Amino acid sequence: MQTRLICFLLVIAGVLQKHKATAQVVPVTIFYDQNLMITIKQKAALTRVASLDTVAYVFRGAVTDYLSDGQLYQQFTYAEAGKEGPFQALHPEKKVAREGAFKENQPVGIWKFYYPDGKPLQTVEFLPDQEYRVLEYYNFLGQQLIKDGTGNLETTSRVRVGYAYMNLLLEGQWKDGKKTGQWQFLQADGKKVLVREYENGVVRKRKLYHPQNGGLIDSKVNQDGESWPFLMTLREMEKLNFDKAVFGSKEGILQYILKKEHLLSIDSLRLAGSLDSGSKPEFPGGEAAMFRFLGSHFRIPVNDMRNKINGTVRVSFVVGEDGSVSDPLIVESLSRGVDAEALRVVRLMPKWKPAVINGKPVAYTYTIPYTIRMK
Repeated sequence: MQTRLICFLLVIAGVLQKHKATAQVVPVTIFYDQNLMITIKQKAALTRVASLDTVAYVFRGAVTDYLSDGQLYQQFTYAEAGKEGPFQALHPEKKVAREGAFKENQPVGIWKFYYPDGKPLQTVEFLPDQEYRVLEYYNFLGQQLIKDGTGNLETTSRVRVGYAYMNLLLEGQWKDGKKTGQWQFLQADGKKVLVREYENGVVRKRKLYHPQNGGLIDSKVNQDGESWPFLMTLREMEKLNFDKAVFGSKEGILQYILKKEHLLSIDSLRLAGSLDSGSKPEFPGGEAAMFRFLGSHFRIPVNDMRNKINGTVRVSFVVGEDGSVSDPLIVESLSRGVDAEALRVVRLMPKWKPAVINGKPVAYTYTIPYTIRMK
C-alpha cells in the first residue's frame, strides 16, 4: 500500500511539473481604453508594453505604459509576488508625477508626488498593512500645509460609494503623522459624501451620504472604501478585463496582443523624469564590454548543448543608485537551464555607472537579450 502511495505521489508530482513547464512568458503589447478594458489599437487610451505569463495570465518583468500619443507614462517591474522595485510615473508634460518603490506588490517607504510643473505636491510614507502617513504637503500655490506630519490636507481621493468609485475632494488634518479630527470627502459643489472622525489615527465615527439627494446611507465604522487612485488603476490593468463581444475569450485576446505588428521593444527601459534630462546606466567599458563579460562567463547547460538549442533569453535587473546590480528576472524564457545560467551570470556583474536624472543617480530597470546560436 505504501509503495502504491509513493508511486501515486510521484505521478502527481510529474503531472504538476509538466504543467509548470508549459508556462510561457512572452512579449505582449496590450491596448486599454479609458475604462481600462482591453481594446483594439485604434481605440487605445493607454498602451502597455510588457511580458505576460500566458498560463498564469499575470505580468512578469519590466512594464512600460504609454499614453495615446506615444508619450511615456509609467514604468515598473513585476516579480513572482507582484509589483516589485522602483516605480515612476510622468505627467503629460514629461515631468515626474510620482516615484517610489514596491515590495511584494505593496508600496513601501517614501514616495514623492509632484505637480505638472515639477513643484512638490506631497511626500508620503507607506507603512505595513497598507497604512500610510503624509509627511509633507504643498498646495498648488507652493504653500506648505503639512510639515513633519502635521497640518491640513487638501487633495483629491477616490472613494467607493455603493458599487461605484467617485473622485472627491478631501479635507483633513494630520498630527504627528496620524489622522485626527474630522475628514470630509466632498463633491465639486461642496456636498458631503463621506465624513470620518479620527482620534489618534483611528476612525471613531463615519457617515456615508447619498451623492444625489444627500441622505444618510451608512454609518458603520468598520467599512473603508478609500484608495490611492494610481494603485487602483494598476490593479484594474492587472485584471485584463475585456469586451467579450470584441475578443470572445482570453484566447482571442492573446491572438490579438501577440500579433507581430503590435509588439514593441522592451529593451533598456528607463525610469526617467524626462527623456532628455539624464543618462542610462553603463556597464564598465560600455555595451561591448558587457557582452564580452556575458560571453566569457556564460556556460550553456549540457542538455541544451545536446539539443542544440537556439534562441534568445531576456533578463531584466535593477541598477541601483550606487551602481550595484540586483533583482534579476527572466522576462523572456528560453529553457530552464539557460534561464538559470543567465540569472547566475547577471549576479556576477560588477558595479555599473548608475543612471543619472537631473544630475542625481537613480535606480533603473535594465533589460538585456542574450542570444544563443548553435549549429
